Amino acid sequence: MKPRCFFSTFAAGVIAFSLTGPPLARAATLPTGVWVREGYELSIAVDGIKIPRFLALGPDHTLFVSVPKEGKIVACRDRDGDGSYETQTPFVSGKLPATILQGMQWHDGWLWFAQLNSVSKARDLDGDGKADEEVQILGPDQLPTGARGGHMWRALLIHRDRIYTHVGDQTNATDEPIDASERRKIWSFALDGSGKKLFASGIRNTEKLAVRPGSDEIWGVDHDVDTMAAKLEVDKQLGQPITDHNPSAELNHYVEGGFYGHPWIVGKNQPNLNFLSEPKLIEYARMATVPEWLMPAHCSANALTFYRGDKIPHAHGDIFVAQKGGWNATAKVGYCLSRILFENGHPYGELKMVNFLKGGTEILGRPADCTQAPDGSILFSDDFGHKVYRLKYVGK
Repeated sequence: MKPRCFFSTFAAGVIAFSLTGPPLARAATLPTGVWVREGYELSIAVDGIKIPRFLALGPDHTLFVSVPKEGKIVACRDRDGDGSYETQTPFVSGKLPATILQGMQWHDGWLWFAQLNSVSKARDLDGDGKADEEVQILGPDQLPTGARGGHMWRALLIHRDRIYTHVGDQTNATDEPIDASERRKIWSFALDGSGKKLFASGIRNTEKLAVRPGSDEIWGVDHDVDTMAAKLEVDKQLGQPITDHNPSAELNHYVEGGFYGHPWIVGKNQPNLNFLSEPKLIEYARMATVPEWLMPAHCSANALTFYRGDKIPHAHGDIFVAQKGGWNATAKVGYCLSRILFENGHPYGELKMVNFLKGGTEILGRPADCTQAPDGSILFSDDFGHKVYRLKYVGK
């Protein structure tokens, strides 16, 4: 039996322990001090991938992990189904790190993946675990990107024979007419790259899009702006009491033709305090779609997945959110995996599931993306600890 290391949780807190077995060349260990919600078990699914980012599931329980810094996508396989992925094979490699490997989705026999200036699909024809056929569907001449800079992560969603993609603001909050740039918008294309259409606008930086189960609704978490009250908080002795708590990170239901306020309107139609002189501020507020749910300011809610299984009680249709944690608040916030509860298609509450912030100051992990594993557990990447974790419900 190979060694495994996991957390078991009790009402009093979290206990870390491991089972002994044949030594590994590199033992996977959990950081001491990670908090896990009672009734759940945390284990390491993938170890040793440097700065893993986004995740996608393929056939035969293959887990694809994007590694932007190394310009590759790694295919990981859990051959015995125990939740630990034994093999790692470069599925796509040789991409320039500057192009930012980002969103991925398995669709119709191909792994589709996005880069800053392209959307492509790849597949393995000879079964060696490496892609030997790659087709670019969208290139720089079709994609709304412009120069490298700012929030460069490209979201990717394939739904109802359409490609949906988004690239964020080129700065923290670029004050320019809505039509001045093709960034900060969700665009859609036919699967062959034709039929470009504007879907939604006023979006700062939504790195992942997801469809709510049983519907055609497209949802995403959008990063909040930094230094919102910088023009007011000029006396450094007084700190930043406004910026510390504003604006909230957003969970949005994106609809065709929708406008979501950025950069002038944040949260529930609250003006961005740096743009109070904008003559169209009230017009923008009237146009804006209010978020479905608000999360703590500067938590850097980075990615989400809808739960479609039945292994976690009462969780079908809920959202799990990877919160990387940000830099703009005086006290650290985020650094966790949370669950947003849904009822009748709308969110009504939020639970912290795993907390990587020890004592409120020590960072033990930064969740970047999450997805549902075939066994109904939740997989999420940590680009701080270079791991992919598995969260499983085990009962009280």
